Amino acid sequence: MTETICWLDVIEPEDAKGTLAETYDAIRRADGSVHNLYKAMSLRPEPIRAADDHYRAILHNPDSALPDWFLELVGTMVARLCDCTYATTHHGANLRDLVGDVAKADAMLDAAVEGRETAVLETKLAALVTYARKLSEHPGDMTEQDIAAARAAGASDVEILETAQAAACFAYWARIINAIGIQIGDETVGRYGGGTSSS
Repeated sequence: MTETICWLDVIEPEDAKGTLAETYDAIRRADGSVHNLYKAMSLRPEPIRAADDHYRAILHNPDSALPDWFLELVGTMVARLCDCTYATTHHGANLRDLVGDVAKADAMLDAAVEGRETAVLETKLAALVTYARKLSEHPGDMTEQDIAAARAAGASDVEILETAQAAACFAYWARIINAIGIQIGDETVGRYGGGTSSS
């Protein structure tokens, strides 16, 4: 029996042809598997590569001004705020792996979601979390003062932009995932070797 990975019909990699087959080959994980996230988008594969490239340019860019663990923190916070289990599970695992301390990573994530970031993060990063949380919860209320507050805490404009991009990227993914019921299933969890049951 085929595993149910979402609420839509799915074309598995072994059944893919043409553009979809090429797309699957381009976005396979290191172990050769394809994320359920992408399989769930198989009926309209044209956006998959662009979406994957966009995500990687934001979260896995070696030239980022902000550390990878912080971008994962922002992304996972947004996923939690959206009640997106798939992204929270994957990127929570990435955050734990990058921080190297499960309890510390979980405490940072809980604090970020609950608005207690100043208790666990240095001033600049706490201000960026505050900015990202407001963007996630009240996007229509953003003002130039939000930028000024992040700058006053020591954030550069590049760091502010990267934070906004990470938060907005995960807002997109969380809504796609929740909209069509994407499940983790038996995927390997995380990008950095975290756990099993899916990045």
